[in-house]
Amino acid sequence: MTIPAATPAATDPLAPMLMTFAGIAYGKPAAIPHYLGPDTLTAEHWSIVWIADDLAVPVNFAFIAKNASTGAYAIAIRGTYPDPFSSAYWDDANEDSPIGPMHSWPGATDSLAQVAGGTWAGFQSLLALQGAGQSLAQAIAALPATATVYVTGHSLGGTLAPVIALWMSDQPKFPVPSVYAFAGMTPGNAAFAALFGPGTPLAGRVWRYNNTLDTVGYGWDRVLDTRKFYQPAPNGGLLIEGVIGAMALRLLPYGYTGFGTIVALPGVLRTPTMDCEFVAYLLETLHQHMPDTYLALLGASPLPFAIGFGTVVAPRDVPDVVAQTSILHASPTFL
Repeated sequence: MTIPAATPAATDPLAPMLMTFAGIAYGKPAAIPHYLGPDTLTAEHWSIVWIADDLAVPVNFAFIAKNASTGAYAIAIRGTYPDPFSSAYWDDANEDSPIGPMHSWPGATDSLAQVAGGTWAGFQSLLALQGAGQSLAQAIAALPATATVYVTGHSLGGTLAPVIALWMSDQPKFPVPSVYAFAGMTPGNAAFAALFGPGTPLAGRVWRYNNTLDTVGYGWDRVLDTRKFYQPAPNGGLLIEGVIGAMALRLLPYGYTGFGTIVALPGVLRTPTMDCEFVAYLLETLHQHMPDTYLALLGASPLPFAIGFGTVVAPRDVPDVVAQTSILHASPTFL
């Protein structure tokens, strides 16, 4: 049975719903089922069918939700763990990194198909996640072969989402998913990108949503496009311009190549409120990358929790019994 792919656009009703899932994945695992309940985009039919265990050092995290009405499944992958005081944050930073030895994609006809070493590490970590004695790989394998499945994630989750989907498409009797990746980076080279191209199971099924003012979505194949990014200001000064140029040069030998359909969400630049251009640039960069910014661009409600600098912040709409736990560890950086 051939599963029809969804039709993407900035107004696609699936996009705000799946970005909501991707954002909710940053929350405390115990609270995630409660987050689904009050949200107008997810409340009607969706419920958790698998969720990763709540670990003290959660390097990666994901959950699977099912729509009781349609039978569709959504696999949501969290981005970088947002607590720089945890080693998980720094492990995730390594998964974000485009630098270092690349890893060949197993089973590819073209032996040159490679992904970043960090992406490969994140992919392996995701598959091994345990939830109530079952790994994510086992949970995905148990999905009906004819099911409609969406894979989504924000930032690091948006980088890993198409990689998980490619693995699924390589497995016999697995459902072939559709991918809605938000603010994700390009994980591999041209030969890897070709695995998503015409004639492949994922052709026409991968949509990469990018706020046009979010620098992260330009990594790692369009880094130079972020020079003098915010016009008229803030631009960060010569230091930022130098770092961008140096990174672009360093990435040239890797040959990172984009794939899928880029869905550009026109960003909205804020007026700087800081006199220091460098600090103003960093704050604007963070704002443009935040999950709530993407949700706003998609016309969706903000997440049921707020994110602050280095703090655990109060949820906006979660039962008290859940609110007494650490809902979200926040940081100044999402990747």
